[in-house]
Amino acid sequence: MKNFEQRIENFGAEKIFIAVFLFFGLMILFMRPPYRLMDEPVHFARAWQISEGIFLSPLKTQLPEKNFGWKNRSPEAATEKMYAASVPSSLVPDEFIFDIKEDSTLVKFSLDELKKFLSPPLNVNEREEGLIPNTGVYPPPTYFPQAVAAWLGRSLNLNAGIIFYLMGLSGLIFVASCVYWSMKFLPEAKPLIFLLAMLPMFLIEAASTSADAVTFGVCFVGTAWLLSLRKSAEKFSHAEIFGLIILSIMLACSKSVYGTILLLYFLIPRQRAGSLKKFLSLGAAILFLNLFVSLVWTEFATAGTELATLRQYGGVEEVDFAAQKIFLAEHPTEFFSAMIYTFILSKFYYWFGFIGIWGANGELYMSLLFYELYLIILIFFALTSGLKVKIFERGVLIFAAAVAAFAFFFVHYLKWTPVGADYVKGVQGRYFIPIAPMIFTALSILPPMRHKNLIALVAGIFSGINMLLTNFSAFY
Repeated sequence: MKNFEQRIENFGAEKIFIAVFLFFGLMILFMRPPYRLMDEPVHFARAWQISEGIFLSPLKTQLPEKNFGWKNRSPEAATEKMYAASVPSSLVPDEFIFDIKEDSTLVKFSLDELKKFLSPPLNVNEREEGLIPNTGVYPPPTYFPQAVAAWLGRSLNLNAGIIFYLMGLSGLIFVASCVYWSMKFLPEAKPLIFLLAMLPMFLIEAASTSADAVTFGVCFVGTAWLLSLRKSAEKFSHAEIFGLIILSIMLACSKSVYGTILLLYFLIPRQRAGSLKKFLSLGAAILFLNLFVSLVWTEFATAGTELATLRQYGGVEEVDFAAQKIFLAEHPTEFFSAMIYTFILSKFYYWFGFIGIWGANGELYMSLLFYELYLIILIFFALTSGLKVKIFERGVLIFAAAVAAFAFFFVHYLKWTPVGADYVKGVQGRYFIPIAPMIFTALSILPPMRHKNLIALVAGIFSGINMLLTNFSAFY
C-alpha cells in the first residue's frame, strides 16, 4: 500500500484525481436523461439565448399554449412581464421537458429514446418559446462554456441532441480545469478538494447546462488561489492583480452572494501590497468592484420588471417582494428567527442536497447509508488535510462562509417566502457547495493521514459508482 501511495504521488495525484472526475462526469452526462435536473430547461434556454448574442433576456407576458419552462403562474402574475427565451424545437422534445408541478415523479426512459434525441437535425427556424423567470437575469459569463459550445455546434451544423451534450461537456471541461488548478494551488488539500468535487451533486451540475457549473468552478479555484497567495511575501505581480480583478468580476457574474470569498484576500500578508494603506485600498477596491458589477448588471437586466419571486414561479400569491421588505423593516429580528428555525428543521434536506439530489424536481435520493458515510469521509479528510491554518485565518474562513449562507437565506426570504412566515422557502443543499472549501479547510487541525491519496481515490470511486447506479436504477 505504501508503494502504491508513493506511485500516485510521483505520477501526480491531481492527474489521477482529475481523470477519475472526468470519467464519472462523462458517464453521468450521457446516462442522465436530458433535462432531468432541477431548472435545467430554463438554464439551457438562457445559455442558448446568450450563444445567439441575446445578452439581455426579452420580457413577455403571453406565450403560445405549447411552450417549455415555467407554466404555473398565478392569474395575477400571468399579466406581468417576465423573462422569456426562444430555442429550436428540436432541442426541447416533449418527452424530456417537464412541468414543475405536474411532473414531480421519476420517469423511466429507454435507450432508444436517448438515441432518438441525438438524431434530429437542428432547425433554427422552427422554434419554441418559454418563460425563464429565474435564469433570465443571469449575466453571460455565467454560461460562457455552454454558450461557446452551442455557438460552435450551430456553426458546424451538428444535430440538436449532439449540441445539447456538447454544451454539458463544455461545462464539465471548464469545471475539471478549475478543480485541477485548485489542487495545484493547494497541494496539501488535494484529496479533500477531489472528494468535494466527487460529490454527486457537484459532478451532475458540472456536467450540465446549468449556471452552477461555472459557479462551482469559479468558487473552488478562487478559494484555493486566494489561500495560496498567503504563502509568499513578495510584492503582487501585475498578473496577480489582474487575477484579483477577474476573480472579483466572475464571482459577481456567478452569484453575488459568493462574493464573500473575496474576504480571503485579507489573509494575504500585507507586505505583498507594499504598505498597509495599499493593501487595504486594493482589498476595498476588489470588494467594491464585485458589488458594483453585480448591481449594474441587475439594474440593466431588470429594467422594466422586478426580480421574479415564487409568485411568478409557482403561483404562490402570499409571496410579495415589496411587502416582505416592509415587514423586515418593521420586524428586523423575525428573519433571524426564521433562518435558524429553517436550518434546524431542514438540516437533513440540506445535507442530502449538498451531497446529491437530482431529477426533474429534485426527487431522486441515494441511500441514507451513502449520505452518512460520505459526510464522515469528508469531515475526516478536512480534519487531517494537513493545511496549516492559523486561528485568525480559521475565523475569516468561517465568517466568509457564514455571511454567504446568511445572504442566500436572506434573498430567499424576500423572493420565495410568504410575507411574515417563520421559515425560509427555496434554499437548497447545493447552495452550500461553493462555500464548502472554506468550511472544510477551516477544520484542518490534525496532521495528514497516511495513504491519504489512495484512500481518497477509493472513496471518490465509491461515490461515482453510487451515483451511476442510483441514476440508472431510477431512470431506466
